[in-house]
Amino acid sequence: MAGGASEKVGAASRPDSVIWYERLAGAALVTGLGSAAANPVSLAKYYNLYPIGYPIMFVCSIAGQSLWIWLIARKRQNWARWISLVMVIIGIPSVIIDFDERFRFNAVAAILFHTGYLLLVVAVVLLFRSDARAWFSRARVAPDT
Repeated sequence: MAGGASEKVGAASRPDSVIWYERLAGAALVTGLGSAAANPVSLAKYYNLYPIGYPIMFVCSIAGQSLWIWLIARKRQNWARWISLVMVIIGIPSVIIDFDERFRFNAVAAILFHTGYLLLVVAVVLLFRSDARAWFSRARVAPDT
């Protein structure tokens, strides 16, 4: 993560850790969509059960996750950063417990799911590096020269 901040949000430069958070969280979102696409049986099952509600929730979920990434990476919402950490930690036991079952059901979808989750874990960890902590605390830093 060398090179210093290269993007600005308002008057403040975004640190590399936050830039990489945004990229990795977006990649995790796309990987999750790939996991869903790799599991057409599950998609069809829930679509048949909820033909109107399921597509609406699917789109709302993607929009909500995109909004969350934007709140953290562009709007400097420290509370969202902490909630992300808590949610990732809460999700770890479920990911571990369901590991074997996911692979038995659909290996491709499982690989994509776990890759996406790993990307998300790394992305959230980046939010707690020293450069990101200073940015979220809105500490005054020397301007780039």
